[in-house]
Amino acid sequence: MAKFVLKNPTVVLNGVDLTDHCSKCTIETSFDNPDVTSFGAVYKSILQGMGDAKMTFSFFQDFAAGSVDATLWPLSQSGNPFLCSVKPTNAATSATNPRFDMTGVLLTYNPVDGAVGDASSTDVEVDNASQTGLTRNIT
Repeated sequence: MAKFVLKNPTVVLNGVDLTDHCSKCTIETSFDNPDVTSFGAVYKSILQGMGDAKMTFSFFQDFAAGSVDATLWPLSQSGNPFLCSVKPTNAATSATNPRFDMTGVLLTYNPVDGAVGDASSTDVEVDNASQTGLTRNIT
């Protein structure tokens, strides 16, 4: 089985490519697990319930036009859903380089976060905002 080292992913939020400012990305999908065990059972019975998804990013902050803060601040203030797309590499989308898409909402944003002498960075969590959830695209 091939191994993979994450070196050059692609991170696009609301149509803005922020790859060159991103140092970490996590894509998460999860499901509730309702217990449907009935009387007389010896073991619990669990079903897959409602799904959820989120994308988490660590960005080096930049206040220039068209960069990190100029992209994230309006998204955090408007509450409007926006498209997030992440690919493992910067190559074309394919079966070996899927693009993960999610329409999300940014509910918390820290434009300044750090201590004296630290690189200015911000961690951002984008929560799912649509019935589509997280999609995996290969074309």
